[in-house]
Amino acid sequence: ERGEARLHELIAIGHGNDALAEKMHRLACRLVRARGLVARLDAMESSLREDFAAPDFVLVLTRSTPALAAVEARHLRIVPADSADFRSFESLILSGKPRCGHVRDSQRDFLFPASGSAIGSVALVPLTIHHASAVLAIGSPDAHHFNPTMGTEYLARIRELIATALDGVEIGDIEGLEGVERQQPARDVERRARARQRRDERPVVVAPS
Repeated sequence: ERGEARLHELIAIGHGNDALAEKMHRLACRLVRARGLVARLDAMESSLREDFAAPDFVLVLTRSTPALAAVEARHLRIVPADSADFRSFESLILSGKPRCGHVRDSQRDFLFPASGSAIGSVALVPLTIHHASAVLAIGSPDAHHFNPTMGTEYLARIRELIATALDGVEIGDIEGLEGVERQQPARDVERRARARQRRDERPVVVAPS
């Protein structure tokens, strides 16, 4: 009976991994098809909401540009890199690794001002986009949904896909200047994601203010 229970457990884990792989594939397809900065941000938002059923999330960037300011919304925040609120995540950024669990009340209120105490647990994903630090935060009303003991491999893959896609936008587009975005086939996006994964194995260093 014990062996049979273990077999069922392994089968369930396999089905869960297959489901996650399918969600990753959908996210990658959305990002590859998207043209331009706004479209890729929309693709990220749609995938997190529809494919991953993320109840609440926000991407916090520290690079302010006319193009980004024009699309700032509930799921996109732009703050100065030296702001006290953003610097409270310095240890996360230095580690370069996703983290799950509870956050301080001040951090929760900064990330999810509209949800407040309704957020019970959070997944934090550090990114580097165009040489600027960023944080993707996914919140859940369940206090145990994101916990420190859970694996973060899929969060690291989400980070690679999103950061690679946003890095793939031409600098001219990021700065709001006239320019044509370089279109990349799916295999090029995957190649850059793999290269980024190898690079991200080293801790991200935040320059002192």
